[in-house]
Amino acid sequence: MTLCAAWIREKNNVEELVFATDSSLTGGEKWNQGIKLFELPRPDCLICFAGSTARAYPLILNLISSIKLSKRLQSNRTDIEGVLDYLSSLFTSLVNTIVNEVSRLDIHCLRSEAKFLFGGWSWVEGRFRIWELYYSKDAEGFVFKEYTEESSKTGIYAFMGEPEELTDKASKRYKDKNFENDKLDMEPLQVLVQMSRDKNIREVDGATQIAKVYKSGTSEFFGIYWESIQGKPYFQGRAFDFHSKPDVRYFDPDTLTIIEDKLPNIIDNLSQFNQLGDFEFICSCYENGCLKEDIAENDRERLIYVFREAAYQSFIENLKNGE
Repeated sequence: MTLCAAWIREKNNVEELVFATDSSLTGGEKWNQGIKLFELPRPDCLICFAGSTARAYPLILNLISSIKLSKRLQSNRTDIEGVLDYLSSLFTSLVNTIVNEVSRLDIHCLRSEAKFLFGGWSWVEGRFRIWELYYSKDAEGFVFKEYTEESSKTGIYAFMGEPEELTDKASKRYKDKNFENDKLDMEPLQVLVQMSRDKNIREVDGATQIAKVYKSGTSEFFGIYWESIQGKPYFQGRAFDFHSKPDVRYFDPDTLTIIEDKLPNIIDNLSQFNQLGDFEFICSCYENGCLKEDIAENDRERLIYVFREAAYQSFIENLKNGE
Protein backbone atom coordinates (compact mmCIF):
# COMPACT_ATOMS: atom_id res chain seq x y z
CA MET A 1 0.00 0.00 0.00
CA THR A 2 1.42 3.34 -0.94
CA LEU A 3 1.22 6.50 -2.99
CA CYS A 4 3.84 7.39 -5.59
CA ALA A 5 4.26 10.47 -7.75
CA ALA A 6 6.40 11.36 -10.74
CA TRP A 7 6.44 14.58 -12.71
CA ILE A 8 8.52 16.78 -14.99
CA ARG A 9 9.58 19.85 -13.07
CA GLU A 10 10.54 23.02 -14.91
CA LYS A 11 12.32 25.80 -13.04
CA ASN A 12 14.21 28.67 -14.66
CA ASN A 13 13.66 26.98 -18.06
CA VAL A 14 15.47 23.84 -16.86
CA GLU A 15 13.63 20.52 -16.78
CA GLU A 16 14.22 17.63 -14.38
CA LEU A 17 12.31 14.44 -13.60
CA VAL A 18 11.18 14.05 -9.99
CA PHE A 19 10.05 10.85 -8.24
CA ALA A 20 8.58 10.73 -4.74
CA THR A 21 6.82 8.21 -2.51
CA ASP A 22 5.89 7.62 1.11
CA SER A 23 7.77 5.10 3.29
CA SER A 24 5.03 2.91 4.77
CA LEU A 25 5.03 -0.86 4.32
CA THR A 26 1.80 -2.57 5.34
CA GLY A 27 0.29 -6.05 5.20
CA GLY A 28 -0.37 -7.70 8.54
CA GLU A 29 2.03 -5.23 10.12
CA LYS A 30 2.95 -1.59 9.54
CA TRP A 31 6.47 -0.30 9.14
CA ASN A 32 7.12 3.35 8.28
CA GLN A 33 10.79 3.10 7.32
CA GLY A 34 10.72 0.95 4.20
CA ILE A 35 12.61 1.75 0.98
CA LYS A 36 10.15 2.23 -1.88
CA LEU A 37 12.14 4.37 -4.31
CA PHE A 38 15.13 2.58 -5.81
CA GLU A 39 18.44 3.61 -7.34
CA LEU A 40 19.28 1.41 -10.31
CA PRO A 41 22.76 0.44 -11.60
CA ARG A 42 22.34 3.03 -14.35
CA PRO A 43 21.79 6.59 -13.10
CA ASP A 44 19.46 7.90 -15.81
CA CYS A 45 16.33 6.16 -14.49
CA LEU A 46 14.34 5.44 -11.32
CA ILE A 47 11.69 2.97 -10.20
CA CYS A 48 9.21 2.87 -7.30
CA PHE A 49 6.28 0.61 -6.47
CA ALA A 50 2.83 0.41 -4.97
CA GLY A 51 1.18 -2.73 -3.64
CA SER A 52 2.54 -5.86 -2.02
CA THR A 53 6.11 -5.59 -0.75
CA ALA A 54 6.42 -9.38 -0.93
CA ARG A 55 5.68 -9.17 -4.66
CA ALA A 56 7.60 -5.97 -5.49
CA TYR A 57 10.90 -6.54 -3.70
CA PRO A 58 11.85 -9.81 -5.49
CA LEU A 59 11.05 -8.21 -8.85
CA ILE A 60 13.06 -5.03 -8.21
CA LEU A 61 16.01 -6.92 -6.71
CA ASN A 62 16.07 -9.18 -9.78
CA LEU A 63 16.02 -6.09 -11.99
CA ILE A 64 18.95 -4.51 -10.12
CA SER A 65 20.93 -7.75 -10.35
CA SER A 66 20.14 -8.18 -14.05
CA ILE A 67 21.32 -4.66 -14.93
CA LYS A 68 24.53 -5.23 -12.95
CA LEU A 69 25.18 -8.39 -14.97
CA SER A 70 24.45 -6.83 -18.37
CA LYS A 71 26.91 -4.43 -20.01
CA ARG A 72 24.23 -3.60 -22.59
CA LEU A 73 21.72 -2.51 -19.95
CA GLN A 74 24.35 -0.58 -18.01
CA SER A 75 25.56 1.27 -21.08
CA ASN A 76 24.07 4.69 -21.76
CA ARG A 77 24.09 3.71 -25.42
CA THR A 78 20.99 1.67 -24.56
CA ASP A 79 18.11 4.13 -24.43
CA ILE A 80 15.66 4.18 -21.53
CA GLU A 81 13.01 2.53 -23.71
CA GLY A 82 15.29 -0.48 -24.15
CA VAL A 83 15.48 -0.79 -20.35
CA LEU A 84 11.69 -0.55 -20.17
CA ASP A 85 11.25 -3.39 -22.66
CA TYR A 86 13.67 -5.58 -20.71
CA LEU A 87 12.00 -4.67 -17.42
CA SER A 88 8.56 -5.66 -18.70
CA SER A 89 9.87 -8.94 -20.11
CA LEU A 90 11.80 -9.77 -16.91
CA PHE A 91 8.86 -9.08 -14.61
CA THR A 92 6.58 -11.16 -16.82
CA SER A 93 8.91 -14.15 -16.81
CA LEU A 94 9.37 -13.93 -13.04
CA VAL A 95 5.69 -13.72 -12.05
CA ASN A 96 4.91 -16.61 -14.40
CA THR A 97 7.06 -18.82 -12.17
CA ILE A 98 4.87 -18.17 -9.12
CA VAL A 99 3.38 -21.40 -7.74
CA ASN A 100 0.18 -20.98 -5.73
CA GLU A 101 0.70 -23.45 -2.87
CA VAL A 102 -1.41 -21.96 -0.09
CA SER A 103 -3.60 -19.07 -1.14
CA ARG A 104 -6.97 -19.61 -2.75
CA LEU A 105 -6.53 -16.44 -4.76
CA ASP A 106 -6.58 -16.65 -8.53
CA ILE A 107 -3.04 -16.85 -9.93
CA HIS A 108 -3.60 -13.65 -11.89
CA CYS A 109 -4.46 -11.84 -8.65
CA LEU A 110 -1.19 -12.98 -7.12
CA ARG A 111 0.81 -11.83 -10.15
CA SER A 112 -0.82 -8.39 -10.12
CA GLU A 113 -0.20 -7.55 -6.45
CA ALA A 114 2.38 -4.86 -7.28
CA LYS A 115 2.65 -2.12 -9.89
CA PHE A 116 5.47 0.24 -10.70
CA LEU A 117 6.36 3.75 -11.84
CA PHE A 118 9.45 3.81 -14.04
CA GLY A 119 11.03 6.71 -15.85
CA GLY A 120 14.16 8.50 -16.89
CA TRP A 121 15.96 10.48 -19.55
CA SER A 122 15.69 9.31 -23.18
CA TRP A 123 18.70 10.47 -25.16
CA VAL A 124 17.14 9.11 -28.35
CA GLU A 125 14.09 11.38 -28.07
CA GLY A 126 15.76 14.11 -26.02
CA ARG A 127 13.08 14.19 -23.32
CA PHE A 128 12.03 12.69 -19.98
CA ARG A 129 9.63 9.74 -20.09
CA ILE A 130 7.38 8.19 -17.41
CA TRP A 131 5.54 4.86 -17.51
CA GLU A 132 3.33 2.83 -15.20
CA LEU A 133 3.90 -0.94 -15.37
CA TYR A 134 1.19 -3.34 -14.25
CA TYR A 135 0.17 -6.95 -14.75
CA SER A 136 -2.50 -7.67 -17.36
CA LYS A 137 -4.57 -10.83 -17.11
CA ASP A 138 -5.34 -10.71 -20.82
CA ALA A 139 -1.69 -10.37 -21.78
CA GLU A 140 -0.59 -12.73 -18.98
CA GLY A 141 2.28 -10.41 -18.30
CA PHE A 142 3.41 -6.90 -17.48
CA VAL A 143 2.33 -4.13 -19.81
CA PHE A 144 2.86 -0.39 -19.55
CA LYS A 145 1.21 2.92 -20.27
CA GLU A 146 3.09 6.15 -20.84
CA TYR A 147 2.21 9.43 -19.16
CA THR A 148 4.62 11.36 -21.39
CA GLU A 149 3.35 10.08 -24.72
CA GLU A 150 2.56 13.58 -25.95
CA SER A 151 6.09 14.92 -26.15
CA SER A 152 4.94 18.52 -26.61
CA LYS A 153 2.64 18.49 -23.57
CA THR A 154 3.66 20.40 -20.42
CA GLY A 155 2.53 20.01 -16.83
CA ILE A 156 2.97 16.23 -16.93
CA TYR A 157 2.53 14.34 -13.67
CA ALA A 158 1.46 10.88 -12.50
CA PHE A 159 0.05 9.58 -9.24
CA MET A 160 -0.01 5.83 -8.59
CA GLY A 161 -1.63 4.43 -5.47
CA GLU A 162 -2.61 1.13 -3.94
CA PRO A 163 -5.48 0.76 -3.28
CA GLU A 164 -6.56 2.53 -6.46
CA GLU A 165 -8.74 5.04 -4.61
CA LEU A 166 -5.52 6.64 -3.30
CA THR A 167 -4.71 7.64 -6.87
CA ASP A 168 -8.14 9.22 -7.25
CA LYS A 169 -7.83 10.98 -3.88
CA ALA A 170 -4.41 12.42 -4.75
CA SER A 171 -5.59 13.57 -8.18
CA LYS A 172 -8.65 15.23 -6.64
CA ARG A 173 -6.54 17.07 -4.05
CA TYR A 174 -4.21 18.20 -6.81
CA LYS A 175 -7.03 19.59 -8.93
CA ASP A 176 -8.81 21.15 -5.94
CA LYS A 177 -5.69 23.21 -5.31
CA ASN A 178 -5.86 24.59 -8.85
CA PHE A 179 -2.46 23.16 -9.66
CA GLU A 180 -3.29 22.67 -13.32
CA ASN A 181 -0.30 24.73 -14.45
CA ASP A 182 1.60 24.50 -17.71
CA LYS A 183 4.89 24.27 -15.85
CA LEU A 184 5.18 22.28 -12.64
CA ASP A 185 7.42 23.00 -9.70
CA MET A 186 6.88 20.83 -6.59
CA GLU A 187 3.06 20.78 -6.54
CA PRO A 188 2.70 16.95 -6.69
CA LEU A 189 5.12 16.70 -3.75
CA GLN A 190 2.89 19.04 -1.75
CA VAL A 191 -0.04 16.65 -2.22
CA LEU A 192 2.06 13.62 -1.26
CA VAL A 193 3.45 15.29 1.87
CA GLN A 194 -0.02 16.37 2.99
CA MET A 195 -1.44 12.88 2.51
CA SER A 196 1.52 11.31 4.33
CA ARG A 197 0.82 13.60 7.31
CA ASP A 198 -2.92 12.85 7.25
CA LYS A 199 -3.52 10.41 10.11
CA ASN A 200 -6.83 9.37 8.54
CA ILE A 201 -5.00 7.82 5.58
CA ARG A 202 -3.40 4.69 7.03
CA GLU A 203 -1.87 3.46 3.77
CA VAL A 204 0.23 6.59 3.13
CA ASP A 205 2.66 7.31 5.94
CA GLY A 206 6.28 7.87 6.87
CA ALA A 207 8.85 10.36 5.63
CA THR A 208 8.71 11.21 1.96
CA GLN A 209 11.40 9.74 -0.30
CA ILE A 210 12.53 12.00 -3.14
CA ALA A 211 14.91 11.65 -6.09
CA LYS A 212 15.59 13.43 -9.36
CA VAL A 213 16.92 12.51 -12.79
CA TYR A 214 18.74 15.25 -14.69
CA LYS A 215 19.27 15.72 -18.42
CA SER A 216 22.92 14.86 -17.89
CA GLY A 217 21.77 11.27 -17.35
CA THR A 218 22.54 11.38 -13.64
CA SER A 219 20.28 11.01 -10.60
CA GLU A 220 20.27 12.45 -7.10
CA PHE A 221 18.53 11.17 -3.97
CA PHE A 222 17.41 13.61 -1.28
CA GLY A 223 16.64 13.46 2.41
CA ILE A 224 13.86 15.31 4.19
CA TYR A 225 13.24 16.67 7.67
CA TRP A 226 10.11 14.96 9.04
CA GLU A 227 7.40 15.76 9.85
CA SER A 228 8.59 19.37 9.82
CA ILE A 229 11.80 21.36 9.67
CA GLN A 230 11.97 20.91 13.47
CA GLY A 231 11.98 17.14 13.05
CA LYS A 232 14.75 14.62 12.45
CA PRO A 233 16.59 14.16 9.14
CA TYR A 234 15.33 11.15 7.17
CA PHE A 235 16.83 9.45 4.15
CA GLN A 236 15.08 6.70 2.14
CA GLY A 237 12.49 6.49 4.90
CA ARG A 238 14.98 5.99 7.72
CA ALA A 239 15.51 8.40 10.63
CA PHE A 240 19.05 9.58 11.44
CA ASP A 241 20.65 11.59 14.20
CA PHE A 242 22.08 14.91 13.08
CA HIS A 243 25.67 13.79 13.58
CA SER A 244 25.20 10.63 11.49
CA LYS A 245 22.87 11.79 8.73
CA PRO A 246 23.94 10.94 5.16
CA ASP A 247 25.76 13.65 3.25
CA VAL A 248 22.91 14.49 0.88
CA ARG A 249 20.72 17.55 0.37
CA TYR A 250 17.55 17.76 2.45
CA PHE A 251 14.06 19.10 1.80
CA ASP A 252 11.99 21.25 4.12
CA PRO A 253 8.54 19.54 4.01
CA ASP A 254 6.75 22.82 4.67
CA THR A 255 8.33 25.02 2.01
CA LEU A 256 9.30 22.11 -0.32
CA THR A 257 12.66 23.76 -0.87
CA ILE A 258 16.11 22.29 -0.44
CA ILE A 259 17.87 23.31 2.74
CA GLU A 260 21.29 24.56 1.75
CA ASP A 261 24.18 25.37 4.05
CA LYS A 262 24.12 29.15 3.99
CA LEU A 263 27.21 31.23 3.37
CA PRO A 264 27.75 34.51 5.22
CA ASN A 265 26.84 37.40 2.91
CA ILE A 266 29.16 39.79 4.73
CA ILE A 267 32.51 39.16 6.43
CA ASP A 268 33.87 42.30 8.05
CA ASN A 269 37.34 40.93 8.65
CA LEU A 270 38.57 38.51 6.00
CA SER A 271 42.06 38.59 7.53
CA GLN A 272 40.84 36.20 10.26
CA PHE A 273 41.23 33.45 7.62
CA ASN A 274 44.72 34.42 6.48
CA GLN A 275 46.24 31.33 8.11
CA LEU A 276 44.19 29.05 5.87
CA GLY A 277 45.59 27.57 2.69
CA ASP A 278 42.40 28.68 0.93
CA PHE A 279 42.70 32.32 2.00
CA GLU A 280 43.19 33.64 -1.53
CA PHE A 281 40.21 31.61 -2.72
CA ILE A 282 38.04 33.06 0.06
CA CYS A 283 39.09 36.58 -0.88
CA SER A 284 38.26 35.90 -4.54
CA CYS A 285 34.68 35.06 -3.53
CA TYR A 286 34.16 38.24 -1.52
CA GLU A 287 34.36 41.80 -2.78
CA ASN A 288 34.83 44.46 -0.12
CA GLY A 289 33.69 41.88 2.41
CA CYS A 290 30.47 41.08 0.50
CA LEU A 291 29.74 37.68 -1.06
CA LYS A 292 29.70 37.94 -4.85
CA GLU A 293 26.38 37.11 -6.50
CA ASP A 294 27.79 35.20 -9.46
CA ILE A 295 29.70 32.49 -7.56
CA ALA A 296 29.69 29.15 -9.37
CA GLU A 297 28.00 26.21 -7.65
CA ASN A 298 31.23 24.25 -7.21
CA ASP A 299 32.94 27.31 -5.67
CA ARG A 300 29.99 27.75 -3.32
CA GLU A 301 30.35 24.13 -2.19
CA ARG A 302 34.08 24.60 -1.73
CA LEU A 303 33.47 27.69 0.44
CA ILE A 304 31.06 25.76 2.66
CA TYR A 305 33.68 23.03 3.11
CA VAL A 306 36.43 25.56 3.90
CA PHE A 307 34.34 27.33 6.54
CA ARG A 308 33.32 24.01 8.10
CA GLU A 309 36.97 22.99 8.40
CA ALA A 310 37.90 26.41 9.81
CA ALA A 311 35.17 26.16 12.44
CA TYR A 312 36.32 22.66 13.40
CA GLN A 313 39.97 23.69 13.68
CA SER A 314 38.96 26.67 15.82
CA PHE A 315 36.98 24.34 18.08
CA ILE A 316 40.00 22.03 18.49
CA GLU A 317 42.32 24.95 19.26
CA ASN A 318 39.93 26.25 21.88
CA LEU A 319 39.87 22.83 23.55
CA LYS A 320 43.67 22.74 23.63
CA ASN A 321 43.78 26.18 25.19
CA GLY A 322 41.18 25.22 27.77
CA GLU A 323 38.66 27.79 26.61
